[in-house]
Amino acid sequence: MQKTVLTKAVAVALATLGAGAAFAQSSVTIYGNLDVAVDSVHKGQGDVAASTLFSTLAANSASFNSGFVAKSSVTRVTSSISSVNALGFKGTEDIGGGYKAGFVLEGQFQLDTGAQSGQDGRMWGRQAFVGLTTPYGEVRLGRQYAPMFYAFATATVEALGGADIMGSGLIVNNLQVRQDNQVSYWLKAGDLTAALSFSPNAGVDRYLSSTRMPTTVNSGSAGSTAGSNTGQIAGGASAGTESADTGGRGRSVGVYLNYNVDPALMVNFGYHNNKFGNATLITGSGSALYTPLAELDKYSAYSLGAKYVVPGAGTQLAGIYHLGKFSNDSGQVGGPKISTLALGVKHPIDKFAVGAEFAYSKFTNFTKGKDTSLMLMGDYNFSKRTKVYLRAGYVKDSAGDAAATGSGVNVVGGPLPLLTGFGSVETPFFSAAGANIDATTRVVAVGIRHQF
Repeated sequence: MQKTVLTKAVAVALATLGAGAAFAQSSVTIYGNLDVAVDSVHKGQGDVAASTLFSTLAANSASFNSGFVAKSSVTRVTSSISSVNALGFKGTEDIGGGYKAGFVLEGQFQLDTGAQSGQDGRMWGRQAFVGLTTPYGEVRLGRQYAPMFYAFATATVEALGGADIMGSGLIVNNLQVRQDNQVSYWLKAGDLTAALSFSPNAGVDRYLSSTRMPTTVNSGSAGSTAGSNTGQIAGGASAGTESADTGGRGRSVGVYLNYNVDPALMVNFGYHNNKFGNATLITGSGSALYTPLAELDKYSAYSLGAKYVVPGAGTQLAGIYHLGKFSNDSGQVGGPKISTLALGVKHPIDKFAVGAEFAYSKFTNFTKGKDTSLMLMGDYNFSKRTKVYLRAGYVKDSAGDAAATGSGVNVVGGPLPLLTGFGSVETPFFSAAGANIDATTRVVAVGIRHQF
């Protein structure tokens, strides 16, 4: 067996593309990322007086009260702040004539407890696919990153960990990150890398839950059965079930284009579309709190990104713009539209690196709520594999106006906390710390990261 150092989470899945003569025989690589920190998260008092939905939930559920209303502070030992923990196995076999077979199995875990994390506790929840590389490109089948994920992963100055606010547009819909049942085609042609994906059900259940919070595994949890009084998040453990009666629910397509203009400049484009198939968005984990909010039809999104590395200095400058839209069924008004602009800079100084990220995300209709985020970064690299880091930043949510859902229930808030409450996001901002509606949430973290 051989070991390798992976400096980006995206490098794992891209590594087999265009490998050329690097693999002259069968090989298996074991790789991983270990990231753990001590952090302190302070949430301001959230004002949701205009939201009949969250006011009702706060009165009936302590978890919603702490997640959306109450001022709170917590100091934690937590994982995946600067980059997401992973353990993976990657293999290739040269079968001759320009053809290669390959696979990737990749799971995620918590260093603070040793437990599996994310993806509803799946053993290989990050990636699990087999591929065939040909002289005309590569085909992959299985659970994979969505093409939109690669657009963000190649345009950030970080690694899409819990403190990487350049991923703000990505996390408004789980299916932009990972998908079940995906078939993808990859092509490397000179300076162009391209991918096209399709999934018959990337992870949408008949009922979507708006109460799937990290502190309350009460609906859509691993091993539970989704129903009209429970539901599960988009991308939940059994949401990607393929059956004849789904009517195309969960069907997803994606496109990723990345072009290296020169060694210093990269530009990319991402596209994502998935059908919800009139899945019912509900609240609550039982009949006492059950409220239908909307019948979702589909979601579509576009992104444009770029990264420039200053020659000689090594300074990274990056930016990405993302536009996403949820659509309700034909009998209801159009769903929320979200625009996000994120900018980042990172500069190396010998073994040190310093940087900053800024993100602005807004509902352009719906509540017109917005989120403004800033993150400051500092690293000390002991080696190519090991570093200690500091992250300090905040997200300020502005509630905007009260907006009525399909059932007439009012909601307020910007995209990051509100869509977390709608079940669109599995792991909320700041490594599951989340953010309060109409409040400022601050985080400071000191941690260590090791790759192998």
